[in-house]
Amino acid sequence: MVNYFLSQNSPFTVLDIGSGKICCLIAKLDKQNKINILGAGFQESKGIVSGSITDMKKLESSIRDCLASAEKMASIRVKDIILGFSSVSSSSEVFSIEIDLKGSIISKADLEKSYEYLSNKLNLENRTILHVIPVQFSIDGNKGIKDPLGMYGNKLGLEVSIISTDTNILRNFKSLIKKCDLEVRDIIFSAYSLGHSVLTEEEKDLGTAVVDIGAELTSVSIFLYGELVFTNTIPIGGNLVTKDISKIFSLALSDSERIKIINGQLIEELENSLSIIEVSTLGGENFNDSTEITRRELISVIKPRIIEIIDSINDKIKNSGYDHIIANRLVITGGVSQTDGLIELIQNISNKKARLARAKIINNIPENMRNPSFSVINSLLHFTVSENNDIKINKKSINLNSQSLYNNFLKFKNWFYENF
Repeated sequence: MVNYFLSQNSPFTVLDIGSGKICCLIAKLDKQNKINILGAGFQESKGIVSGSITDMKKLESSIRDCLASAEKMASIRVKDIILGFSSVSSSSEVFSIEIDLKGSIISKADLEKSYEYLSNKLNLENRTILHVIPVQFSIDGNKGIKDPLGMYGNKLGLEVSIISTDTNILRNFKSLIKKCDLEVRDIIFSAYSLGHSVLTEEEKDLGTAVVDIGAELTSVSIFLYGELVFTNTIPIGGNLVTKDISKIFSLALSDSERIKIINGQLIEELENSLSIIEVSTLGGENFNDSTEITRRELISVIKPRIIEIIDSINDKIKNSGYDHIIANRLVITGGVSQTDGLIELIQNISNKKARLARAKIINNIPENMRNPSFSVINSLLHFTVSENNDIKINKKSINLNSQSLYNNFLKFKNWFYENF
């Protein structure tokens, strides 16, 4: 499916509401259909914890400040946004069905029968569908078929990956966007766009896990046969490390975050591991006090938390059912991925090969938004203007009852007819 914006000549805006920061990019396609950044902004998140809203007013203020920066740079008033969404309530499930063909040629009627079977199989009470992604067809157990029409077989199989999230959590975000005087043009599951942005076509086809270690959430997404087949979000991230540093060394959270970013490392053998870091203690201005810590002491605080995060990632991959398929392919991104020694530690613990995600170059994007901390907002921008197989169902007022599901899968069916 070619995205709507490929045929448009107007600016569009992507917004990522993370637990650590809020990011916004206003962009436009040039005559060569390349992304050109018009405005950019990011702001510390307030009023959100682990992907769930805790204070509407504080979060609204953060979003408005972020948008104001981007609007000022672009000299544009934003009216609607494409929202990047991530939550511990979000998950994916691959639905598989098989129908009898009796050795006949596969027709559109057979496909329609498979869609009806699938709609009856779905049971997603109190959840909203974000993406419906056809993964593959199979004929008589032979998988990897993209177009079965006109082929002979006794059994036709269909696999569809459906990404969904808690309806009430999503409603809160939509309500928040309205409070900011904005409309939600579309909602994209962040981990889905991230995988399509940082993985090669071969990695997506053979099976690879994408791990995004954010401030308070870590997402694990597995791609196979070119599409996302598993995703899960863990409510832990880099902020745990920051809080540990603050607690153990009696530092302000802001100082702890800065020390983590500038001095954080995981390699104890480095020559500078005994070097001294002098920092002001919590309340230092009042007590005229400071303390000295070595990088080795800092490592002793950072490393156990990082190992805890890696262990949680490994558990998700093992429980996904795809561990044996992805073999040695892990791609790591997010702010924590910049920690010296992380890739080596992940490889040692998981016994898998890992690499850092490589960001795609975007024209005019600010230099300070090119590092892995901004992987999600960049991937949202790329996904918005790229071809993808997501079936665009009506997400504005979806009710997951049998009738609406049937209507949605009629759209599924129409999409298939148009593309094959």
